[in-house]
Amino acid sequence: MIQGAANNLGNITGITQTPGKSSSPDATTGSSFADMLNKSIDEVSRLQQDASKAVNDVATGQNENVTGVMTAVEKSDLAFKTLLTIRAKLMDAYEEIKQISV
Repeated sequence: MIQGAANNLGNITGITQTPGKSSSPDATTGSSFADMLNKSIDEVSRLQQDASKAVNDVATGQNENVTGVMTAVEKSDLAFKTLLTIRAKLMDAYEEIKQISV
């Protein structure tokens, strides 16, 4: 689900990247925006998977640390909401740029 959103966002914003190549003109300046965005999406996905595993562990009796599970779920929720906010801001910026006449 998260990776599909990343692909859609990349298609909308025109951010495409081939493995091993940087989309920035100067590859020595660090990671590109697309790299940073993909890393963030991967991190949110990892947090969601960790939270799901923690919930399953509590449900099956493998773990009794409910506080840890709630922390993992809240951390996952906050990361996802932050990612959605970033997406909304990017879409707003894209729409604004799209309306600029050249």
